[in-house]
Amino acid sequence: MSQEATKTTPVQVWSEGKLNTSKDSLVSEAAIEIVIEINDIQKKLGILLRTPGDDAELVTGWLLGEAIIQSNASILEIESSPERIVVTMDSDNFSLSDFQEREFPITSSCGLCGRETLDGLIIPSRLTISDERWVSPTVLVELPSLLTDSQDHFKTTGGLHACALFDYSGNLISVREDVGRHNALDKLIGSRLMADSLPAEKQILMLSGRIGYELIQKAALAGIPVIAGLGAPSSMAVDAARSAGLTLIGFLKSTRFNVYTGGWRVL
Repeated sequence: MSQEATKTTPVQVWSEGKLNTSKDSLVSEAAIEIVIEINDIQKKLGILLRTPGDDAELVTGWLLGEAIIQSNASILEIESSPERIVVTMDSDNFSLSDFQEREFPITSSCGLCGRETLDGLIIPSRLTISDERWVSPTVLVELPSLLTDSQDHFKTTGGLHACALFDYSGNLISVREDVGRHNALDKLIGSRLMADSLPAEKQILMLSGRIGYELIQKAALAGIPVIAGLGAPSSMAVDAARSAGLTLIGFLKSTRFNVYTGGWRVL
């Protein structure tokens, strides 16, 4: 993530009964327009609010999470600027009619913004389900501190969500940060798809906050079998994880955690 992810602003700090002038680091949030191009014809798909940086990964992961693409081969080229990103799609498999424009901005705080119907709320699965137990509780309880240690920009702003992939031994594979938790996951998934590293067999997705339905949908489409979060899952998230055969863990701390679905993977 670039230095554009944070900005410095003057503030007044009240302490010990008086106001003092100081500076504070803020997480950046900016709009970027997503445009699809097929056969030299462009169509605006929507406006996304995100933390600048890793924009190609963001849009790639977003397209996978929306079930629009299944592999990076569907994307021929991505051209990005600070305010606009143009994705050239394979005309042999896509037409502009395949893309529905979102009628209002997709904010950094929501994952289903702009949908007119609930038809897209379907959990498909790219997972190869086996009966193997490989998730170690000893590894799981180490992940919260490992995630915190990997959040460079959170340390200076306190205002960024993060998600990370770890292998079954707890080794960090990749981490991404963003003001929106959905964006952070899109960036992470997009980076793995662009590296041709999905599905993510025997890997654990660690989330910095609560676990909503749309995060489960993105993980299922990416083929990530285990999701763990510091916060609580929603009822729809639990139902979706169970439907997709995912292992879902919430309230993960250094001493305990809740297993909501897929407990058969845990050693």
